[in-house]
Amino acid sequence: MDPSCGFSPGNVAALLQLLLFGGVVGLYFPQKEYTETVYVGQPAGTPILQVHAMLDSRSERPHFYLCGGRRPVFTLWFQMDVQTGELSLSKMLDETDFASLYQNSWPVKRLSLQVMALNNFSKRAACISRNSAHITLDFVNASIPQCAQTDMKELCFPHRDTSNPHIIENRFPGVLRQLRRLTRLSVCPNYTISYSVESETPAPFAVNGNTSELVVTAPLDREESENYRLLLACTVQTETVITKVETSLDVFVDDEDDNAPYVNGTDTVDVVISFNRTKGAAFGTLFVFDRDLTTLFPKDLSQNRYVGTLLNSEPWIKDTFDIKGTFSERRAAPGGIRESVYDYQLILKRNLEITENLSVYLDYLVNDTTYPGLEGTVLLHFNVTILPVQIYFTNITHVFTLSRKASVYAQVGRICVENCLEFDGFSVTYQLEVPDKNISAEMLSCYSAISITQAPDRMLGLLYVNNSHALSKPGCQDLEYTVVAQEEHTQLMTSTQIRILLHGEANVSQESQQLLSCAENKQRDECESSQGLGATTGTCKWRQGSEKGISENYSTCSPDLPTCPDSVCDAVESKDTSICPQDCTTESVTGGHERGLSGSGIRAGYGTCYCFSEKCFCEIADAEDVVSKNSK
Repeated sequence: MDPSCGFSPGNVAALLQLLLFGGVVGLYFPQKEYTETVYVGQPAGTPILQVHAMLDSRSERPHFYLCGGRRPVFTLWFQMDVQTGELSLSKMLDETDFASLYQNSWPVKRLSLQVMALNNFSKRAACISRNSAHITLDFVNASIPQCAQTDMKELCFPHRDTSNPHIIENRFPGVLRQLRRLTRLSVCPNYTISYSVESETPAPFAVNGNTSELVVTAPLDREESENYRLLLACTVQTETVITKVETSLDVFVDDEDDNAPYVNGTDTVDVVISFNRTKGAAFGTLFVFDRDLTTLFPKDLSQNRYVGTLLNSEPWIKDTFDIKGTFSERRAAPGGIRESVYDYQLILKRNLEITENLSVYLDYLVNDTTYPGLEGTVLLHFNVTILPVQIYFTNITHVFTLSRKASVYAQVGRICVENCLEFDGFSVTYQLEVPDKNISAEMLSCYSAISITQAPDRMLGLLYVNNSHALSKPGCQDLEYTVVAQEEHTQLMTSTQIRILLHGEANVSQESQQLLSCAENKQRDECESSQGLGATTGTCKWRQGSEKGISENYSTCSPDLPTCPDSVCDAVESKDTSICPQDCTTESVTGGHERGLSGSGIRAGYGTCYCFSEKCFCEIADAEDVVSKNSK
């Protein structure tokens, strides 16, 4: 290409790269916010401030315009130099001009302008947010301070200019900021003012001594440094003294898509699906890395430039599997450069039947759509094996012991098919059956002593006392049952035998009294002499807390310490909240406590916790008697 056109081969390649990236091509403002102060009596032509536009190539020539729709008349007080970007007064402002801004009294008023940078001339410029900057002018109804009243920092730097410049990586170097405060050029004409720039790390920045402008001297690479902390020094020299004023400036480097995605490790994962077959379950993880922050820049384009495609076309695969990608950021080292990390997982789109048994191989194409060239894709492989689930008991017979004094709702034990606690996506139900249905009515009444209920997750069966009266009958001896487990969809079933060994003497007093909740007892002696719902030995048990403050090991009275309280309102306890309100209450709790994770029960309490009609109290022992009387 002819060099006289203003393009070098490197510039042409960069421009083509930008076009392929789909990013911001052309002029842009490194500084989006400008501020300055305007005073009464400043003459026409007084420079206010100067804006700068960064270029993509030497051929670009920025043209600056005050832009917008219908603008107030006082915007005509200012003019923008089309070639240089310098904003100046088009007339001298007096107090009547200032008074016309607002009718009420004021010390300072504020005016907002917008400036646009174009690569050609325009008679009327409409503001486009990507290529425009915002100017804020403070109007002060007073004369500009004289040199003797001007602070050195006010002379060197705008007092409200807190905006930090952003430079897009890989772009053409150039001027990004005017350091000299233009409104103060005539305030101290005998002072010599100069600027310098320093950085803790090597940085391609310098100051043009002739124009007092901060310049970036080379294209920046965000993958080398995301920001630069610069120290700007202003040296003011008079006939008698030299004063140095410093301020810091952070220059941020904005990202663009100039790095290809890559796999750091493996692009293949083996997935085995067995017990967890539920819709939405996630399996396997493959990571794709990108040195770019690909979802964060540019902000005016799509926020997700990564596109993933499942290459398998079989309907069964598309109906069963999906691949989900999750975006995050990481730093390769503490304080290092951020990069993008995508983790991709296999997702089930439906519940799998427990009989499904096969192997499939899924290919998933990850495409960085805004990266140019053939290296913008990564192919991931998911090797999936679906194993069937067997429904069976490992033991032919299960044996449980039970006191004849046990109260109604006392828990006898748990029954579970092999691996049941790992099941998800399907359900197993349990039924309790009498081995011989032809037995006498008298014997059949004995078997009413025990029942089975389904746990909330429908994977576990809980055996409990259903009829405590049957336990007291002399004719009711050890009990044998059959437990049948059945999967809900396939109806596959298995069974096991259970034996309930009864011991001790029956508690005949249960027949003539209504059992209360063990949780009502707030003293140890009261607790251990009381009978209560769910008590495995007929009498309640005391748990003595040993810690101060709110503790999970609070003192309380329980029907069965292994199950109450354990922060779980299980299937038996939920049949009557009086069994274990410490796990199941949803009513108010008075005193220091922590609720259970599901919002029910008392996970931790202060001192001793006890309950009446589901309303619970947690308190130290000295105050218990008063609270007990008031609550009753």
